[in-house]
Amino acid sequence: MTELIAGESPVVRVAETWFHPQGGGQKSDRGTIGPARVLRVAHNGGMVDHFVDSLAGLSVGGTYGFAVDSAWRRLNSVYHSSGHLIAGLVESLQHGLTAVAGHQWPGEARVEFEGQAEASSFDGLATELSRRLGELLSKPVEVKVTGDPYSSRAIQIGDFPPIPCGGTHVRALSEISVVRVLSIKRKGSRVRVAYDALPP
Repeated sequence: MTELIAGESPVVRVAETWFHPQGGGQKSDRGTIGPARVLRVAHNGGMVDHFVDSLAGLSVGGTYGFAVDSAWRRLNSVYHSSGHLIAGLVESLQHGLTAVAGHQWPGEARVEFEGQAEASSFDGLATELSRRLGELLSKPVEVKVTGDPYSSRAIQIGDFPPIPCGGTHVRALSEISVVRVLSIKRKGSRVRVAYDALPP
C-alpha cells in the first residue's frame, strides 16, 4: 500500500492490483481491501487508485487481504463480451459498418459503428442480429485472450477477428444467458446498437 489519501472520496493508492480499473468502456471492479469497501478503481499514471468508503484500519506499508466482488465482475464480463460479440456480428452482417466504440455499463450498454450502412431501415438488421446472437449463445464458442498481456492483448470470440482489449471477459459464450438488442438507430454520424445481457 503506497499512499492513503483522505478526503470526501478516500483513496488507497497502490502500484499493482487484482482489481480491474474502470476503462475501455467497462465499469471497474468493486470489493474490499482489509476493512475498507472498494467502491471504484481507476488508473492514475503508473499507479492504481481504489476509492473506498473509509481509511480506518489501514496504514501505508501495511499488508491486507482483498476480495473482488465476483458477481459484479461476472456481470461486467458478460456485458463486455456481449459488446464484442455484437461488434463482430454487425460488421459481418453490414460490411459498410466498423465498430469504433463501446460502452458496456449494465443498464446503458451500447456499441457504436461508423461507415455506410447497407440498409436504410434497421428493422431487418435488428431481427437478424437477434437471431444470430441466439444461435451463437447456444453453441460452445470459446472466448480467447491472445497476444502479449502488456503490449498487444486482444480478445477473440470464436472465428471473429481479435479485438484489442484490456477488459475482463467470459471464457465461453455459454457463460452468457441472453443478449437482447434494445434498439438500432443513427446518432449523428454513427450507428448505435443498444443492448442488455444476463449471466446464466
